[in-house]
Amino acid sequence: MSAIFTTSMSAKASAKVQFRARPTKAFAARPVQCSAVKFSVNAAASQDTLDKVRGIISEQLGTELDAVAADAKFVDLGADSLDTVEIMMALEEQFEITLDEEGAEKIATVQEAADMIQAQI
Repeated sequence: MSAIFTTSMSAKASAKVQFRARPTKAFAARPVQCSAVKFSVNAAASQDTLDKVRGIISEQLGTELDAVAADAKFVDLGADSLDTVEIMMALEEQFEITLDEEGAEKIATVQEAADMIQAQI
């Protein structure tokens, strides 16, 4: 048993295309499981980028450079929301990039800031 499917295409010239299809074995329907997938960009920052980011954060917050570890959270370094905005502006200026507001709001650690910058330079 076979089926014929016919379709017409129009462009400058008409064409008629026929496909012959033979039935295949039926597949049993299976339930499909969907799950949320977290998408992330993994652009590990270079040591130079990380060092510059640490320096800017140290300067903006008036803290010792040694206290600004890669895994340090801005909140743990004493930054409030205004400090965080000023840090992002200083990073944009230093690296001549533009951080989108949505992405910048998700940055919580020094390493995350460096990684986001590295992805743009």
